[in-house]
Amino acid sequence: MSDFAQWAWHIEISSKCTLHCPRCPRQEHPENLINTELTLDFFKKNFTPLFIHKNVEKIMFCGDEGDPIYAHDLIAVIAYFKSIKPRIQFNIITNGSYKKPAWWAELGKVLNRYDTVTFSVDGYDNASNQQYRVNSDWDSIIQGISTLRANSQCRLIWSAIPFSFNQDHLEDIQRIAQDLGMDAFELSYSSKFGNNYLVNGVDPLEPRKDLTSLGRYGTKTIKFTPTTANPALEKLIRNTNIKIKDNIAPSCSNGTGFGLYIDARGRFFPCCWVATRYPHNDEWQDLGNGFDLNYRLLSEVLDDKFWEEDFQSYRWQECQNKCTRS
Repeated sequence: MSDFAQWAWHIEISSKCTLHCPRCPRQEHPENLINTELTLDFFKKNFTPLFIHKNVEKIMFCGDEGDPIYAHDLIAVIAYFKSIKPRIQFNIITNGSYKKPAWWAELGKVLNRYDTVTFSVDGYDNASNQQYRVNSDWDSIIQGISTLRANSQCRLIWSAIPFSFNQDHLEDIQRIAQDLGMDAFELSYSSKFGNNYLVNGVDPLEPRKDLTSLGRYGTKTIKFTPTTANPALEKLIRNTNIKIKDNIAPSCSNGTGFGLYIDARGRFFPCCWVATRYPHNDEWQDLGNGFDLNYRLLSEVLDDKFWEEDFQSYRWQECQNKCTRS
């Protein structure tokens, strides 16, 4: 599996969530939802100390369907990885609702200066945030941010999606973030607007065109404090040889994208894009010789001859839809 940056991982540790965001897969395709999570035992089985030392430098806990803070073992899992390699960089992306200050303080103790917690908050008060983050809780979000700021050296980012209801308040939201001691404010542009979401010919959530994304992702970050350098990770990124074909540069090969993906059911995919392309069925598992980490160890999956043979033609066909440079 030499073409993959095996040191960067995107893991959906939980598909559980308390929110009802209207353009989340939980609401758009509820028939496919299975509320589940990955346990500490799952991680210990697949991420052994030897594997971690050789293959793990950064982990993003971010859900396609769920939110990582609702995984029962989240703090224990982070503590496990940190006990083996303290410099591993974690990025936890969360809506931030309903956890008590004591929980955030406990989380803060296992994180260090290399780690980031990104709070996805689109409003400037509870009512505005509820317009998309339905059933979120503003007070517990603010408590979580304040508690982490007081109890951890981790980096804190406020990430907001521009919508019609907040497009004229983005400076206000940025000011709230800065006043709370966040390290950065991020605009996360969405492409989930337009024809598929029209009500009486209008998309009620769509902002101005300059605040939407033409692709699947797009961000603008305003830093309030300098980024903490991680020399080991920066060296890996510099020395990674990116395999390019027909102007396609798969992000799984350079480690700067989301990373190799494990979903909340414990199934391995090269990236979350492939998981999205083959949602909740056996098509990828059949193609990939059964890459379910509940039945095969991660080390066995990564050593499968499939990656050097059958996957190569499939790879360039799929990756042109996501990782074309132009």
